[in-house]
Amino acid sequence: MKQLALAVLFSLSFPLVNGSLCAQVESKSNLGKPNVLFIAIDDLRTSLGCYGDPLAQSLNIDQFAQTARLFNRAYVQQAVCGPSRTSLLTGLLPDHTQVWHNRNLFRETHPNHVTLPQLFKQNGYRTLAFGKIFSGNQKELDPVSWSEPELLNQKGWKKHLLPENQSGEKKQAAYEAPDVADDAYPDGKIANLAVETLENLKQAEQPFFLAVGFYKPHLPFNAPKKYWDLHEATNFDLPESVTEPTKASPELALHTHRELGGYKAIPKDEQLNRQQTRRLRHGYYACVSYTDTQVGKVLKALERLKLDENTIVVIWGDHGFSLGETNRWCKATNFELDTRVPLLIRVPNLNQPGVATDSLVETVDLYPTLASMAGLTTPENLDGRSFVPILEDPKAPGRDVVMSQFNRPWESTTPEVMGYSIRTKNARYTRWINWQSRETVAEELYDYSAPDSAQMHAGLLIERQNFSSSQPRLLKQLSDQMDAVLASRLKLQSN
Repeated sequence: MKQLALAVLFSLSFPLVNGSLCAQVESKSNLGKPNVLFIAIDDLRTSLGCYGDPLAQSLNIDQFAQTARLFNRAYVQQAVCGPSRTSLLTGLLPDHTQVWHNRNLFRETHPNHVTLPQLFKQNGYRTLAFGKIFSGNQKELDPVSWSEPELLNQKGWKKHLLPENQSGEKKQAAYEAPDVADDAYPDGKIANLAVETLENLKQAEQPFFLAVGFYKPHLPFNAPKKYWDLHEATNFDLPESVTEPTKASPELALHTHRELGGYKAIPKDEQLNRQQTRRLRHGYYACVSYTDTQVGKVLKALERLKLDENTIVVIWGDHGFSLGETNRWCKATNFELDTRVPLLIRVPNLNQPGVATDSLVETVDLYPTLASMAGLTTPENLDGRSFVPILEDPKAPGRDVVMSQFNRPWESTTPEVMGYSIRTKNARYTRWINWQSRETVAEELYDYSAPDSAQMHAGLLIERQNFSSSQPRLLKQLSDQMDAVLASRLKLQSN
């Protein structure tokens, strides 16, 4: 058995916070406390103009990026909505909450844990949530975190609007483009509610934590026709070189849960033809544009009400997404497309606004970061580390490595195999471990500096070939780093 070294904890550390940014934020408030506007976007990968995607039409978030800190290298703990959101909102890793599936509940293992919004609530904030924040399922909400019950949806809200998509089947069409107003769909209604709420909060003498969770661009790719019309359909064809599966990757690397398969006219095995691929990709980007407009409505209201002068704004995607690249759809893997997310934060008096950072961060780090900026004391058991120094200086170092993971099979029971993945500045190493024996059953290595191992397409990094058998020196180096990460963060040893 390989003994894991704990001495490399330095690789996970951050520089000490000097507190200057926190003081600047606090000074903007008559009450001494900054507000927080937390915007979560479901299934949003870095398909935004501000992230260099040439296909995206995302004017509002792009404009916001000019006033914020954009994180080029932000990664989720697990690339599926429930575990990802739970990790961010609890500040705990999936293995510590045992939330590896959307149906797992963190309160079953941590009944008294204080969540991020709950911490703000305990410190005098009015905490409110509209749309998808913890989960899109009523059974997985967390009432104790909020001052008022979460508004997940309301009677009459519909995912589909066209008559042909109104049957009782669980999966209807994978996309639709009716000529309707924005608030015909839930995200438009959520934006309207958020604007109305901000107007009411403006009159209150209480700081707020307002969470706004938009459902799109999650499947089905339904958006008003005008957002489809923003894009030229032929732009969404994929070159054959991009659709070819990643070479030499183990079967465990690929998900078996067919989220897309089974929608009307979509093969269950998700083997799509060129026309289907083009249409679905077009629909995803139309939904990005639609949600971008809703985000813009909320941000404009914040500015109109002059609340932006004392409000920390976070825009975050809960995981990445694949749209036919390497012949994969949706998420649920440890690949770059699925684990990397957009993360933008605007703070009053932000140093060097509009300057992006390449420092590595994890979304589990958001809890202590927001708490630090608001001057709140966090629970001692958090797995995240504050990255306030990066908000103060975009060149400040982040983590040396970031960690993601995914279990196989993806079920609501105990995993059989867990895939742990670490991302360094230039590489990714993934180790698949038998959950019971802790034995390594497969490895992956992607050298992002080697064209044969990875390539860029439309601003996105795509793994092309597993190099675990051809780069022994790099494999050993990253394997040792993985040992250190698992030992220090999860107290795991591997065989």
